[in-house]
Amino acid sequence: MNKELRVVILAAGKGTRMNSELPKVLHKLQGKPLIDYVIDQSEILNPKEIILVVGFKKDYIIEHTAKRINLKYATQMKQLGTGHAVLQTSELLKNKKGHILILYGDVPNIKASTLQPIIDDHILTNRDLTLITAEIDDPAGYGRIIRDKNGSLLKIVEEKDCNDYEKKIKEWNPGIYIFKIPEVFEVLNNISTNNASKEYYLTDAIGIAQQSNMQIKAIKIADSNEVIGVNTTYQLEKLES
Repeated sequence: MNKELRVVILAAGKGTRMNSELPKVLHKLQGKPLIDYVIDQSEILNPKEIILVVGFKKDYIIEHTAKRINLKYATQMKQLGTGHAVLQTSELLKNKKGHILILYGDVPNIKASTLQPIIDDHILTNRDLTLITAEIDDPAGYGRIIRDKNGSLLKIVEEKDCNDYEKKIKEWNPGIYIFKIPEVFEVLNNISTNNASKEYYLTDAIGIAQQSNMQIKAIKIADSNEVIGVNTTYQLEKLES
């Protein structure tokens, strides 16, 4: 068991664009619910515990995953963004030390074999924050990774704020992070809702961590398909093919 690692899986969303009353993470890919793919890979990492953040129709998800061992639940009553979702784990992680890997219940292709060396590097260096990035041919709609001349992370720019040069960058932010505990909660408590959706975005944690002079590294993985999420029935059908 990796006693220093805990995995947090965000699974509270309704998935409005799926046109279904079923929680998004329970939609099936090749006959298997999306959430099962993510939990299976999380279990291979052998963490101290896995925390599922649930919300919309949470009883369906809890019932479906009830036979899993080493699984705990945190509830996000109102869907106020990814940063807010992770904050709901603060009671479960109170007075704990170590690191948390943040995954998504609707990103079914993520592989433990890809995550493990990144986790090992993060823990070995005792880094405050590691974010996983990827390159895709068409990153439209995603935040771009901006690096300095040495290849270090400079900032993340959301597409609506990108200039012409930044829009051509193909490296993007899928939102998968490894944070040190309890530092993650110090950062999350400083996120504001000063945005159009009035939500707490996990992405904003990067800038706050930088302002706090935390150790941060962005690591690019080889296969972008591992970090593509399912938001629509079309995207689900695309993964099926």
